[in-house]
Amino acid sequence: MNLRKSIIGKLWLYMILLTIVTLLFSTLVLSSLFEDFYFDIRKNEMINEGQQLIALILQGVDPLELLDISKFINAHAVVVDRQGLIKASSNLLKFKGMVLDGKEFAEVLKGRIVVHKGYMPQFSAAMLTVALPIKTDEEVIGGLILYSPMASIQNSIWEIRRLVMMAAAGAVLVATGLSFFLSRSISRPLVQMKKIAEGMAKGDFEGRVEVLSDDEIGTLAKSINYLSDALKKNINALSQEKDQLRNVLLSMTDGVITFDNDGNVLMANPQAEELLRGDSEQNAEDKGFQVLSPFLEKVKDTKSSLQDEIKINGRVLSVRLAPLMDKDLGLWGVVAVLQDVTRERKLEHLRREFVGNVSHELRTPLSYLQGYTEALIDDMVEDPVEKKKYLNIILEETLRLRRLVNELLDLTQIETGHLNLKKDKISIRHLTERVIKKVTPIAEQKGIVLKTEFEELPLVMADEDRIEQVLINLIDNALRYSENGKEILIKARTNDGGVMVSVKDQGPGIPEDELPFVWERFYKVDKSRARHKGGTGLGLAIVKNIVEAHGGRVFAKNHPAGGTEFYFTLPVIP
Repeated sequence: MNLRKSIIGKLWLYMILLTIVTLLFSTLVLSSLFEDFYFDIRKNEMINEGQQLIALILQGVDPLELLDISKFINAHAVVVDRQGLIKASSNLLKFKGMVLDGKEFAEVLKGRIVVHKGYMPQFSAAMLTVALPIKTDEEVIGGLILYSPMASIQNSIWEIRRLVMMAAAGAVLVATGLSFFLSRSISRPLVQMKKIAEGMAKGDFEGRVEVLSDDEIGTLAKSINYLSDALKKNINALSQEKDQLRNVLLSMTDGVITFDNDGNVLMANPQAEELLRGDSEQNAEDKGFQVLSPFLEKVKDTKSSLQDEIKINGRVLSVRLAPLMDKDLGLWGVVAVLQDVTRERKLEHLRREFVGNVSHELRTPLSYLQGYTEALIDDMVEDPVEKKKYLNIILEETLRLRRLVNELLDLTQIETGHLNLKKDKISIRHLTERVIKKVTPIAEQKGIVLKTEFEELPLVMADEDRIEQVLINLIDNALRYSENGKEILIKARTNDGGVMVSVKDQGPGIPEDELPFVWERFYKVDKSRARHKGGTGLGLAIVKNIVEAHGGRVFAKNHPAGGTEFYFTLPVIP
């Protein structure tokens, strides 16, 4: 610890300086007082002695005899007349000129006593001079001047000063010890408070300052302890709120990004980074946030919310931005919420296609029905063979309409939860073989070969009619998109405690970006409405819902050699 910078050193230094200054001032004052005191005593003694000598002189005693007595009072005596001339002196020193200056001698002639301190060249020393008037009843006839050396007085004064200085030095030493002890006692809790404050700055709120007094330092110690508790409570609350916000942001399916006023990213959850991450190395580094720059500028210019859509890596993102304002309505940042609406936009597109497809699917058979029925009613066909042909066409179109309506009803029942499953123990192998017999005539018409691969399969608990519908829809879908002379492979095997069935065709395949949507309602890989590939796009959606209602799952993948394989799984009997 640096003593000069510590509070102990400062308190000690200030107290020592205060003590020294106080003692020096006291010493000077006492020294001056003692000096004046001794000079006053000596002056009064010399005045009394001088007055006694003057009384003897006025009684007729020879001044020379009296002046010899002055040596016993430790003073030199000089008698002068009214002109200032020396009439008698107690020593052999011959004064040159007047023994007093004109002003002082004038005061003596007026009957006043004159006292003077200073250096006397006649004695080559500092002298205390007392001049008294010698006067009769009528007038002042002369003066008596006494000179006393100041050396004895000064020696006494210096002795007193030495004693005072020694006492001051002792007082300084005592004050040093007391001030050091006092400063340590005062600074100890302050140092402890400093350590506690440093710990608080590092996040440690367990430390406590020991309260030893009820003075200001004790009050400060209590305040530090209260501050520590309050900070701990508030920081814990903020930490909980931060964790809650973090958990909310992490659990959100939407991306959230916060920008400052300069467009720098303050916070972004992983979903936002994933949605905006590009395929290029540059985009991977900046995570694609720069694509939002035009929207940020618009929000900062208008200070209002903005909603738009962007396309990134084949995905459609809904972007909603809102300005962040401070209490003075100043813009300090922008928050952006990103939502992947690719599926919604795709489904919306599929719904529009569905309307067109269903309209087409309904219009075509209805047109046939109307045309051939009108021909029969108007007796335009008389040949019985031709009539039968017309009736067969009417029947086929009626059955086609019925299949379309049944598919729509089935899908509606499944999606509304009204599908009643009559589960029983069934063999997937036997069911698949029965379905293959039903569709073989259609396959033979197109020259398509149906092949099977079966393993030893356990029984499953399922609705036989609904699983048959699943198989028929998958095989029918493969037949529709397979060219003449190709083959379709149907496999069944065990997988992860269940049974997996797959139907693989040798058709044109499905674009990879559209694979996730093949199980959606109304989806059709072939967007044309050709009758040989007709359909409403409901077959695979029905398959998906039936399988999932049994607790299974569906998926599809393309093969490098061509074609697509559709899978579904069913759990075995526990």
